[in-house]
Amino acid sequence: MLRNTTNIGDPVVIDMKNVGIRYDLGPEVLSDINLSLRRASFHFLTGKSGAGKTSLLSMMYLAQKPSRGVLNVFGKNVNFTNRDALALLRRRIGVVFQDFRLIDHLSAFDNVALPLRVCGMGEREVKKRVKELLQWVELDKHMFDRASTLSGGEKQRIAIARAVINRPDILLADEPTGNVDSDIARKLMKLFIELNKLGTTVVIATHSEKLITDFAYPRLHLSDGNLRIYQPNEGLRGGMRII
Repeated sequence: MLRNTTNIGDPVVIDMKNVGIRYDLGPEVLSDINLSLRRASFHFLTGKSGAGKTSLLSMMYLAQKPSRGVLNVFGKNVNFTNRDALALLRRRIGVVFQDFRLIDHLSAFDNVALPLRVCGMGEREVKKRVKELLQWVELDKHMFDRASTLSGGEKQRIAIARAVINRPDILLADEPTGNVDSDIARKLMKLFIELNKLGTTVVIATHSEKLITDFAYPRLHLSDGNLRIYQPNEGLRGGMRII
């Protein structure tokens, strides 16, 4: 279903050095973030509501730049990268937003097909890939339904399918299993794991301790504006920072 199209290059796809971010004149939401994510790594992102998870993800998918420090994505310093170059970098990043951000007047099929059409893929191949992925997420029966008519869980699966359809180099997902039942959640995790095995770097923000326990991946944990990294199954109190 997913094809191996990994770009060969620097093994570090996201690199943050002493990064901080604030909004307007307020205090820093995140401070002195030092983080390197290698190609084909898989991490959970955790922290209480308001801890800065969304801010960290938004820098990773290039929606905003850090207030200070250095952020390199695919080896490019985003503070010195122009708008057109940033747009090309974003095409290599799949994002699952917590509020879905589907185009309501388009069908489920057309929402998922959008990244492939933007890249100029032929319509025959687009139809093949989209139908295959919609079957995987069990939404092929709703293929031609408008996004506005779908339930929350169905919208979530469409958003995930759209994010992974082009086999991105980086996948960032904000609570991707929050609106689906446990069986669908495990199936979606299987999809993320398959993508990761093909070389995609995966970061999943979640509040689900069950998800973190069931799938043993390192955890990026935000607290009081700071980031710590924990090995799988390691308690947050005894965590040790990985350099």
